[in-house]
Amino acid sequence: MKRAGNAAEKKTAGRPAGRRPAFAAADRRGDLVRAAYGIIATEGFEGLRTRGIVAAAGVNIATLHYYFPTKEALVGAVAQHLVAQFVEVHAPAARPAASPALTRLHQEFADARFYQAERPDVLTVVQEFLLRARRDPVIAGILDPLMRHWRGEIGEIVEAGIAEGVFRAELDPRVAAASIVATLTGAASHGLDGEVLEGILAGIESWLTKE
Repeated sequence: MKRAGNAAEKKTAGRPAGRRPAFAAADRRGDLVRAAYGIIATEGFEGLRTRGIVAAAGVNIATLHYYFPTKEALVGAVAQHLVAQFVEVHAPAARPAASPALTRLHQEFADARFYQAERPDVLTVVQEFLLRARRDPVIAGILDPLMRHWRGEIGEIVEAGIAEGVFRAELDPRVAAASIVATLTGAASHGLDGEVLEGILAGIESWLTKE
């Protein structure tokens, strides 16, 4: 049996000196993004300084500048990391409700509870970025599609609920979706306790459903 080390030595023998494998570069870059994300979650953008980032990532300043020549480039990468959290991280599936539209609505509510209880860092960082997006077109360009997609999904839920006869027929899906997203985003920004959040979620469902 050949030693694994022999194969590795043969494969790396022709690699130019000082050149890192692609996976190592990805790890370093990811470490820097996660370090910056963690600082924003705990200290806000005010605390995002070069020395703190490199200390948290365990690299030197030259490495930071190699992967991210400017602070804006790093912030953009963190924004993309934040979007990935919303796409990939969700609460367990909600129990089936009286209609498919209500089940989808309850999944949105389950996600809101999950982020508040398990991933408050995501809510904190998204608030930081929403504020920054007002004056930074690059960040706005990353976050705006996410928010439009969320409003679109809620709008589809409202349309389906009206068609199923469980939501009020006079609702405007676009307006209802914008109202719900604004309400959930605002609730997240205030760090409300679980009981208050439950009251807000119940109020949304009561507003949507037929009397």
